Amino acid sequence: MENWQQLMNSGNQHFKKAAWMDAQYCYQRAVAMIESQWSHQVSDRELLFGWVAAMHNLAHLFECQDKTEAALHYLKNAHQEVQSLSDDRSVSDEVRSSAFQSLSLTIPPLLEFAKRHPICDDCISALEQTAEKIGMRQTSLH
Repeated sequence: MENWQQLMNSGNQHFKKAAWMDAQYCYQRAVAMIESQWSHQVSDRELLFGWVAAMHNLAHLFECQDKTEAALHYLKNAHQEVQSLSDDRSVSDEVRSSAFQSLSLTIPPLLEFAKRHPICDDCISALEQTAEKIGMRQTSLH
Protein backbone atom coordinates (compact mmCIF):
# COMPACT_ATOMS: atom_id res chain seq x y z
CA MET A 1 0.00 0.00 0.00
CA GLU A 2 1.30 3.43 -0.94
CA ASN A 3 1.78 6.08 1.71
CA TRP A 4 0.82 9.70 1.17
CA GLN A 5 4.39 10.73 0.33
CA GLN A 6 4.54 8.14 -2.46
CA LEU A 7 1.18 9.34 -3.74
CA MET A 8 2.47 12.92 -3.81
CA ASN A 9 5.56 11.81 -5.73
CA SER A 10 3.43 9.85 -8.19
CA GLY A 11 1.16 12.86 -8.58
CA ASN A 12 4.17 15.06 -9.29
CA GLN A 13 5.39 12.64 -11.97
CA HIS A 14 1.96 12.60 -13.61
CA PHE A 15 1.80 16.40 -13.37
CA LYS A 16 5.13 16.74 -15.20
CA LYS A 17 3.68 14.64 -18.03
CA ALA A 18 0.46 16.71 -18.05
CA ALA A 19 -1.45 13.55 -17.09
CA TRP A 20 -3.95 15.70 -15.23
CA MET A 21 -6.47 13.04 -14.21
CA ASP A 22 -3.77 10.73 -12.86
CA ALA A 23 -2.11 13.59 -10.97
CA GLN A 24 -5.46 14.67 -9.53
CA TYR A 25 -6.22 11.12 -8.43
CA CYS A 26 -2.86 10.81 -6.64
CA TYR A 27 -3.12 14.19 -4.94
CA GLN A 28 -6.69 13.60 -3.82
CA ARG A 29 -5.80 10.16 -2.45
CA ALA A 30 -2.87 11.74 -0.59
CA VAL A 31 -5.21 14.36 0.90
CA ALA A 32 -7.66 11.67 2.00
CA MET A 33 -4.88 9.56 3.50
CA ILE A 34 -3.39 12.53 5.36
CA GLU A 35 -6.80 13.58 6.69
CA SER A 36 -7.42 10.05 7.95
CA GLN A 37 -4.06 9.93 9.75
CA TRP A 38 -4.40 13.50 10.96
CA SER A 39 -7.63 12.69 12.78
CA HIS A 40 -5.56 10.40 15.04
CA GLN A 41 -2.32 12.42 15.06
CA VAL A 42 -3.42 16.05 15.10
CA SER A 43 -0.07 17.22 16.49
CA ASP A 44 1.94 15.72 13.59
CA ARG A 45 3.48 18.74 11.82
CA GLU A 46 4.52 16.64 8.84
CA LEU A 47 0.89 15.74 8.18
CA LEU A 48 -0.17 19.39 8.40
CA PHE A 49 2.54 20.57 6.02
CA GLY A 50 1.95 17.60 3.70
CA TRP A 51 -1.76 18.38 3.60
CA VAL A 52 -1.10 22.03 2.73
CA ALA A 53 1.31 20.92 -0.02
CA ALA A 54 -1.23 18.47 -1.46
CA MET A 55 -3.94 21.13 -1.45
CA HIS A 56 -1.59 23.54 -3.21
CA ASN A 57 -0.66 20.86 -5.75
CA LEU A 58 -4.35 20.39 -6.52
CA ALA A 59 -4.79 24.15 -6.86
CA HIS A 60 -1.85 24.38 -9.26
CA LEU A 61 -3.15 21.41 -11.22
CA PHE A 62 -6.55 23.04 -11.71
CA GLU A 63 -5.07 26.43 -12.51
CA CYS A 64 -2.95 24.84 -15.26
CA GLN A 65 -6.20 23.59 -16.77
CA ASP A 66 -7.85 27.05 -16.52
CA LYS A 67 -10.21 25.77 -13.83
CA THR A 68 -9.67 28.80 -11.63
CA GLU A 69 -12.69 28.31 -9.38
CA ALA A 70 -11.50 24.83 -8.44
CA ALA A 71 -7.95 26.13 -7.96
CA LEU A 72 -9.17 28.91 -5.67
CA HIS A 73 -11.26 26.39 -3.71
CA TYR A 74 -8.16 24.38 -2.78
CA LEU A 75 -6.09 27.45 -1.94
CA LYS A 76 -8.85 28.90 0.24
CA ASN A 77 -9.59 25.58 1.91
CA ALA A 78 -5.95 25.12 2.93
CA HIS A 79 -5.72 28.68 4.22
CA GLN A 80 -9.01 28.59 6.11
CA GLU A 81 -8.13 25.29 7.78
CA VAL A 82 -4.74 26.45 9.07
CA GLN A 83 -6.19 29.81 10.11
CA SER A 84 -8.95 28.04 12.01
CA LEU A 85 -6.47 25.65 13.64
CA SER A 86 -4.19 28.52 14.63
CA ASP A 87 -7.10 30.10 16.55
CA ASP A 88 -8.52 26.86 18.00
CA ARG A 89 -8.07 26.88 21.79
CA SER A 90 -9.21 23.24 22.02
CA VAL A 91 -5.95 22.01 20.43
CA SER A 92 -2.50 22.09 21.96
CA ASP A 93 -0.19 25.09 21.76
CA GLU A 94 2.08 22.98 19.56
CA VAL A 95 -0.69 22.41 17.01
CA ARG A 96 -1.72 26.07 17.05
CA SER A 97 1.90 27.10 16.58
CA SER A 98 2.34 24.75 13.61
CA ALA A 99 -0.87 26.05 12.07
CA PHE A 100 0.23 29.64 12.67
CA GLN A 101 3.53 28.89 10.91
CA SER A 102 1.57 27.32 8.05
CA LEU A 103 -0.13 30.65 7.40
CA SER A 104 3.15 31.78 5.86
CA LEU A 105 2.68 28.91 3.38
CA THR A 106 -0.96 29.60 2.53
CA ILE A 107 -1.06 33.39 2.19
CA PRO A 108 1.55 33.95 -0.57
CA PRO A 109 -0.06 31.50 -3.04
CA LEU A 110 -3.44 33.15 -2.50
CA LEU A 111 -2.01 36.63 -3.05
CA GLU A 112 -0.15 35.46 -6.15
CA PHE A 113 -3.31 33.80 -7.44
CA ALA A 114 -5.18 37.07 -6.90
CA LYS A 115 -2.66 38.86 -9.14
CA ARG A 116 -3.46 36.44 -11.97
CA HIS A 117 -7.18 35.97 -11.30
CA PRO A 118 -9.15 38.73 -9.57
CA ILE A 119 -10.74 37.86 -6.24
CA CYS A 120 -12.82 40.11 -4.01
CA ASP A 121 -11.15 43.18 -2.49
CA ASP A 122 -12.32 42.22 1.00
CA CYS A 123 -10.63 38.83 0.59
CA ILE A 124 -7.37 40.46 -0.44
CA SER A 125 -7.58 42.91 2.47
CA ALA A 126 -8.18 40.07 4.92
CA LEU A 127 -5.18 38.16 3.55
CA GLU A 128 -2.96 41.23 3.73
CA GLN A 129 -4.08 41.91 7.31
CA THR A 130 -3.31 38.33 8.31
CA ALA A 131 0.07 38.55 6.59
CA GLU A 132 0.82 41.73 8.51
CA LYS A 133 -0.35 40.12 11.76
CA ILE A 134 2.09 37.23 11.35
CA GLY A 135 4.94 39.51 10.31
CA MET A 136 5.05 38.67 6.61
CA ARG A 137 6.21 41.30 4.18
CA GLN A 138 4.39 41.30 0.90
CA THR A 139 3.56 43.60 -1.95
CA SER A 140 0.15 45.15 -1.71
CA LEU A 141 -2.29 44.28 -4.46
CA HIS A 142 -4.32 47.48 -4.15
